[in-house]
Amino acid sequence: MKKLTSVLLSGVMAASMCATAAISASAEVTELPADWDPTQYSYTVVGDAGLLGDAAWQPENDDFNMSYDEAAGVWYLNLNGVGNQGSTFNYGAQYKVVVRNYVEGSPWEFSFNENGVAYGYDSNSIVDFGETAETADVVTILFDGQKTTSRIDNPYTVAPVEHTYFAVGDANLFDPAWTPNDPKFQLTQDEEGGLYKVTIPVTEEQWDNPFEYKVAQDGTWDVSYNDEGEALGDGTNALGFIDENTAAVVITWDPQTQKAGFECVPVAEPATDAPTAEPTDASTDATEVTSEVSTSDATDDATSATNATTDATSATGATGATGATGATGATGSTTAGGTTSGTSSSTTSGSVSSATGKVATGDSTSVAVLLGMLMLAGGAVVVARKRVTK
Repeated sequence: MKKLTSVLLSGVMAASMCATAAISASAEVTELPADWDPTQYSYTVVGDAGLLGDAAWQPENDDFNMSYDEAAGVWYLNLNGVGNQGSTFNYGAQYKVVVRNYVEGSPWEFSFNENGVAYGYDSNSIVDFGETAETADVVTILFDGQKTTSRIDNPYTVAPVEHTYFAVGDANLFDPAWTPNDPKFQLTQDEEGGLYKVTIPVTEEQWDNPFEYKVAQDGTWDVSYNDEGEALGDGTNALGFIDENTAAVVITWDPQTQKAGFECVPVAEPATDAPTAEPTDASTDATEVTSEVSTSDATDDATSATNATTDATSATGATGATGATGATGATGSTTAGGTTSGTSSSTTSGSVSSATGKVATGDSTSVAVLLGMLMLAGGAVVVARKRVTK
């Protein structure tokens, strides 16, 4: 009887355990959900002590959370200093990738291995160290949202992501307004790899007006920035103001601080008509001209005056010669050298000797005319000298 009772109790306990296992198994995720979106969750690597040491099989340990490479769509975890711990590895190390918070309070409900969704016993992935069970400086666990992979001594690095940035804002500055991907408002980075900038021309009608703006990443509203950093939620626009005498507004974004800013570029001042060097040159030229006039012209005037005096003297002699009238006769002979000599007789008083050109002393009127002309010529010489001196 006791034996029968013991057998019955054993059967009840076995049935109870089977029922519990069935309930647990039915609660696990066994296939990928139809609405599965891996970007909505975070992931943690769990595994044996060969990989994780004292933190083995702890799905809530944040030390082994995976990082996300958005550009590649891959989650990754580099485990440094992983070594062989003898029979623990069995030439490999076991692990899984657990979905965090898929079922609140039940971290084991949803996990992945190299084949897809992991469920049931012995559904772990294996890091293959080879038959010699060599140590590894780095073991990398990867997850693409559906399956896991692993590799040894080839750590995962995130490739630089090339983003584009666009200025966007209201109609006081932008046309069209609030368009996050308009090519004419795309920012470009300066040659030093610093600020991103775009210059937006403005008209006089836009002066003395406020405006709202942001910098949108990749031409969408998914990520944007204001003057304090990343803009999260509604009502997070940055504020600017268009000053008077503004030619353009420059919108900037600093990749170091992740802050968007603006700057008003004033209207350029008109250039001066003539450079300051020209008056100096003109003064020099004037000096040269004055010097030339004062020296050259005065010298020429003096020469002219001297010539005038000579001409006047000659004219005086000519006048006296004119008065030689009334000659009644002359006798003379030509010498061997060709010089004519002779004596002339005059019947008119005041006649001029044809040999000397002198006026006879008896004609007072002629003498007075001659003196007057000499005085005029002398005055001309004095005036000319004064001009030269000045």
